[in-house]
Amino acid sequence: MSNQYKVDSLRFKFQFGKKQWNTHPDMEMAKLSNGRLRFLDTKLGKETLLIIPDGPNIIEHYFEMLKDLRKKYRVVIFDLYGFGFSTHNGTYDYSFKKTNELLLELLDFINIDRVNIVFPCAIGFYGLYFTSHFPEKVNQLVLLQTPSHEEMAKWTDRIVPDYLKRPYVGQMIMPWVEKKFATTWYDYALPKGVDRLPYQKIATEGIQNGGNFCLCSLTQGLVSQLNQSIDIDTSIPTTLLYGDKDFTHKSTNFESIRVYHKNIDIIRFENCGHFPDLERSKDFMQIIGEKINP
Repeated sequence: MSNQYKVDSLRFKFQFGKKQWNTHPDMEMAKLSNGRLRFLDTKLGKETLLIIPDGPNIIEHYFEMLKDLRKKYRVVIFDLYGFGFSTHNGTYDYSFKKTNELLLELLDFINIDRVNIVFPCAIGFYGLYFTSHFPEKVNQLVLLQTPSHEEMAKWTDRIVPDYLKRPYVGQMIMPWVEKKFATTWYDYALPKGVDRLPYQKIATEGIQNGGNFCLCSLTQGLVSQLNQSIDIDTSIPTTLLYGDKDFTHKSTNFESIRVYHKNIDIIRFENCGHFPDLERSKDFMQIIGEKINP
């Protein structure tokens, strides 16, 4: 394992100032083998939704939608290591294997046997890989803005600056540019005419209050997984939701996701950007209800 991720862990260790991570009555911080994981758990509900925000989004971006989601489901939302207020100790490398270990450890920590996974964009590959290796743990897999790994690699080449793809260099630069990224990202990810300020406010306040946005490490970790095999059991219902007005994915072929699951249900949200669940929350919740409680 490369040691560039230890740069992040040193940064987390020596960050100054109070981290204002406990912003909700259901918020918790779990000390796991690879770090400290911040998560929100509503605890009640027959079916469980397991959600990871798509950075620079953090758990707080889901507070409004959570009011309705929790009426029907047990909702567990967590910041991936290096994002929001979750921090790792240098042993987490953003690989599929390490993330499988994280997911298994979290499910054990909160005493859940099976979940409905809702993972976005590049993080969707963690959902795909986990489902392919632990199908007995997954009822439904819902992906947001996730194409094939090959298409995602093209997206990375277009969107992520080269200096963030370089080990060590990216980790040392990221703390100085993450606030700027967290602000400008929404200008590209959201359709024209959509108010960016609510998204930007939550993201930048999170960073100001001690949160992180380790885009470089996520990118480097996923690039290293390009040759990993993913084969989903087609008996597991799988859905892809994507917005057709996401500038960052304007040339992405989302049909490419069928390489992992030939029976996947692909649903396009018209006039929607990079965050179908947040931008079109009512439509998203309706689809979730139809898939989980048909």
